[in-house]
Amino acid sequence: MPWVFFYKNNNKDYDIINKLKNSLSKCLTHYYPFAGRLPSPPPASYVDCNDQGIEFLEASIDVPLEEFVLKRDPDETIIKKLVPSVGIESNRLLEVQVNHFSCGGVGVAVSITHKIADGFTKAYLVNHWATVTRGGSPINPTFISYPIRDNNQDGQSHDRMKSPSKDKYTQKRFVFCNSKLGDLKNKINNTAGVTPLNPTRVESLASLLFKCAVNAATTKAGGSFQPSNLTLAVNMRDNVVSTASLNNVVGNVVNLAVAKMATDDIQLNEVITSLRKDRMEMQGGVIKDVDENGEMFLKKKMGLVLDKSRRTYTCTSLCNSPMYKVDFGWGNPLRVILQTSKFNDSSYFILMDTPSGDGIEATVILKEEEMTFFQNDKEFLSFVQD
Repeated sequence: MPWVFFYKNNNKDYDIINKLKNSLSKCLTHYYPFAGRLPSPPPASYVDCNDQGIEFLEASIDVPLEEFVLKRDPDETIIKKLVPSVGIESNRLLEVQVNHFSCGGVGVAVSITHKIADGFTKAYLVNHWATVTRGGSPINPTFISYPIRDNNQDGQSHDRMKSPSKDKYTQKRFVFCNSKLGDLKNKINNTAGVTPLNPTRVESLASLLFKCAVNAATTKAGGSFQPSNLTLAVNMRDNVVSTASLNNVVGNVVNLAVAKMATDDIQLNEVITSLRKDRMEMQGGVIKDVDENGEMFLKKKMGLVLDKSRRTYTCTSLCNSPMYKVDFGWGNPLRVILQTSKFNDSSYFILMDTPSGDGIEATVILKEEEMTFFQNDKEFLSFVQD
């Protein structure tokens, strides 16, 4: 999960690297598992907290900072060079790369393995690091885990999960301002019947992206519709973690709400209703603790991957997370970019707040030929910001 935080000219801060290293060292005393290693060979069932530390890299780049701050679709090959790589084969858990631009700007890239941390963990960890850099005090996080299930019990299933996609995927970023998202919400309410759904921005946009992506796939297939699923990642901290400070909980505390559509006449209100029903069942007491949440997540994920009769579109929302509040003493970031090349083997929607907070930036990853139909969908274009 490599994120890059871009900041304006900081030539006045001559001791930037030492400040970042010292404050990160203080944080890692409290976030000690991230300074350890996953035992080799994988899969590992625990973190060896051996204090080997993290990899901290520096780089210089002659591409203008504006290329990443102002351009809606920066070159992904260049973004890839800005980030350290915590890959599947790596046993490191956290890596940092500080990129210096000739204008004096800085791009701080942070990679944390998804094996032990979700996006919420990462957002709060980086914020705590920034707070300590500004002179604040470290916090004491609460670490949680759930039992490892042996996916090798079914060798054939394990191989099918690992098999790479043969399709070529492409990605594009689109911006939806809050006023357009308000129009979308009103449209959904008007078709929901007597009782309006009052969907959130994320529910509204996720259902629209899903509908238009399925329509693009159907058009590409000559009108042949394939039953499709939409999954939306759900933060389960409020439901399964008993601690006073939920923001300090470190781990993978997420699950999946799933909407299953069996016909090509997809209605946005039906997608949202289906997502909510699945979410309410999880959050209404069916899942009682972290262990049970982990087991249900694995069961859902495995079922979706192995069901080849249906196509699954995955949506992850980072909206309302504090990533645009990460201030190392230079002010809030001008932009935050999630480097997404590792997602380019499945249909994916990644939602983030815009830097100003007045909308949502959506990264859409689809099969290359389907993207052509998707980005020309008239319903979709009616809500995209010019």
